[in-house]
Amino acid sequence: MKKVTGSALILLLVLCLGSIASAEEKKAVPDSKAKPAPVEKIEQGAEKQGVPVMVIHSGDDVLGGTLALKLKEYFRKSVLFTLAGKEGKAVRVIIESRSEFNERPEIGSVYSVVWTFAESEGVVPFYLKQELGLVNSRNVENSAAGLMNTTDKVTGEYKYLFE
Repeated sequence: MKKVTGSALILLLVLCLGSIASAEEKKAVPDSKAKPAPVEKIEQGAEKQGVPVMVIHSGDDVLGGTLALKLKEYFRKSVLFTLAGKEGKAVRVIIESRSEFNERPEIGSVYSVVWTFAESEGVVPFYLKQELGLVNSRNVENSAAGLMNTTDKVTGEYKYLFE
């Protein structure tokens, strides 16, 4: 009698596990007749969260201007940063550039970048970091990406300023 009861319990356990597994499979397969869940729309007024950054460029060379525009484009596309206006806390990336050779400006440009932090436009900014570099038409995108990476490191180091 014990052998029959033991076999019956094992059979009952296998049947229970089989019905649980088939119920899980049914949950995993979506019902083809069911309507898809509505996708929540993001409000157009909602602003992207990220570290506010402002890019300021001065210089009359084309490559330096291109570098500043590429950097702004990268910040605009990034989830880590948001382009800031003149009011409010922001890291300011100040780029000063000049042609490397006045006779042939298309060869390259020399640039200087200074990172500062300011509470708003009328407040004296705090110096954070500076960097010098050369840019040409072949490396302008890589230079902009490098400046963005440096900005990420600087904002990570001074993140307490945004609290």
